[in-house]
Amino acid sequence: MAAYFIQNDHTVNLKLGNNLYVCTLDGNRCKDSRSLLNEIAAIFRFPTYFGNNYDGLHDCLTDLEWLGVDNIYLLVNHPNLICSNEDVLTASHPFVRVLKSVMESFINHPMNFHLVAEKSFLHLINPELK
Repeated sequence: MAAYFIQNDHTVNLKLGNNLYVCTLDGNRCKDSRSLLNEIAAIFRFPTYFGNNYDGLHDCLTDLEWLGVDNIYLLVNHPNLICSNEDVLTASHPFVRVLKSVMESFINHPMNFHLVAEKSFLHLINPELK
């Protein structure tokens, strides 16, 4: 057993055995597409072949086998700030479209991908959530 104290203003990447990987994406650090892609690549430890574009983001997020875990938790802090220097984050934004597709791809995947965020952000990904 272990106890972890983590400030919510810091990026968190925790791998607990082969079962669990927890990471945070902070909108404060992702105010444009370039910083968003760099941040996600860092928190998920993307391989060197990641192309720093949304197609590559999709490819890497739907793989994640290199993490060697059964459950992945992505905690999104300050989602309203993601790409805020470029535009308002809407359902048509490439990041939202990629994340929606990634979530759909994990429905029948042996790994579980959990997205933890504010309800308004989750509704962008899945408008049917209550």
